[in-house]
Amino acid sequence: MVAKADHPAWLLTAAEGYVGDRSNERTARGITSKGLSIKASFFPNRPPQPSKLWVHCPEAAVVQTPRVLYIAGDLILFRVPISSDPVPENRFFWPLDSDYFVYRADPNLRELKLLTDVHIRNFEDCQTSSWTSIVPPVVEPQEGFNIVIPTNTDLHRHDTSNVITIGGEYGTMGWVDLWRGILFCDVLCEKPTLRGIPLPLPMYHITGGDGMGLYLDRAMDCRGIAFINGCLKFVQLDISGSCLLQYIDGETGFPTLLVSDWAISSWTNKKMENSYKAWGDAECTVQASEVTIKSDMVSQPTGRLLLPSEDSVENPERKAAYLPHLVISDPSPSLDGDGVVYLIAREKLYHQKSWVLAVDMNSKTLRSVAPFGMVEDPCDSVVYCTSRSASNT
Repeated sequence: MVAKADHPAWLLTAAEGYVGDRSNERTARGITSKGLSIKASFFPNRPPQPSKLWVHCPEAAVVQTPRVLYIAGDLILFRVPISSDPVPENRFFWPLDSDYFVYRADPNLRELKLLTDVHIRNFEDCQTSSWTSIVPPVVEPQEGFNIVIPTNTDLHRHDTSNVITIGGEYGTMGWVDLWRGILFCDVLCEKPTLRGIPLPLPMYHITGGDGMGLYLDRAMDCRGIAFINGCLKFVQLDISGSCLLQYIDGETGFPTLLVSDWAISSWTNKKMENSYKAWGDAECTVQASEVTIKSDMVSQPTGRLLLPSEDSVENPERKAAYLPHLVISDPSPSLDGDGVVYLIAREKLYHQKSWVLAVDMNSKTLRSVAPFGMVEDPCDSVVYCTSRSASNT
C-alpha cells in the first residue's frame, strides 16, 4: 500500500481524544450546539505510533474527554461533552450532554460540522443534509451454528463491536459482532439489505464452564478483524494465566492478573463467503514465548523487554516485565496486509498506561513498540480504531 510522503497509508487512532489548544495544518473550527467556538486538530502518525485528536473550546466552562467514534479517510466522527456553565458544587456526578461532530481533517478542505438531531440508525444525505431512517431487511441470514451453543455463551443475537468499511460502488459496510459474525449492508443502494457472514466460533468459551459455557465479555479484548486486499482477516488472542480476584491491585483498583503466556492466531476468508468452512482452521498461531525480540529492545542486565517511556522512545523503562507476562489485549491486523498484528500491552490489568506492540506473525518477531499513552478510562469498550487514509479508501 503506497502512502503520500506526509501521510501514512493507514492509521491507528486512539479512541480517547485530548482537550487542549493544539493546532496544525489540519485544524478546523466550528460552533457547538450552545453557540460556542470550538476547534479540532488531528495529528496522524505511522503505526505503531497512535494518531490523536485534540479538541479546544475556550469559551466553555467544562470540556470533557472527546471520543473518536469512527474514521473513514479524512472524515472523523467524534463526540465531546461540553457545558457553558461551571460544575455545580457538592455534586459527585454531573453528566454533560455531548455534541457530535463530523471533522474533515484534510489540510486542503478543513471542516468541522456539528451534527443535529443525531439518531444512531439514521443516515444523512450529503446533498440535502437531511436524515433518513430505514429498517433494511435481512435477505441472507448468517449461516446457522454447526454445534450446540451452551446457555451461558449467548451467541443468538448480534451485538455490534465495531464497523468495517468495504467500500466499492455500493458503499458496502459491515457491522461486526466479534463473537458471532458480520452484517453487511450496501448503504448506497436505493433499497439496502442485510446479509450475514459468520466468524470463527469462540471455542474456549463454548466448551468451558463444565458444559454450561463461559460468559462473553468485551470482544475487542481478544478479537479483531479487518478487510485487506479483498479478503477478511480475523485474529484472536488467547491468554494463559490466572486472575486472583482476592488480590486487588492498590494502583489500578482491579484484580491481579498473572499472565504466563499468550498466543495470537489468524484466519482468512478469501471469498467473503457465508460459511464457517470458508474460514477453515487457523492459518498461523504464534506464542509470545516464541517471539524473537531485537537486541536493542532487551535490557542486557535483566533480559527484560524495554518498553518506551511516555515522553520519549529514546528513554526506555527498564522495569518492564517479560513479553509473555505482559497483559495483552485489543489485537488488530495491520491494514498493510503484511502479516503484522498490533496489540495493546500493559504491565497490570486495566492499567491506565499502555503501549502498542507490532508482532510479525510470519517471522515471529516483535517488530516495534510505541507508547500508547495514559487513558482516562482503561475499561472503555473501544481503545483505538484503525482506518485507511483518504488516498487509500
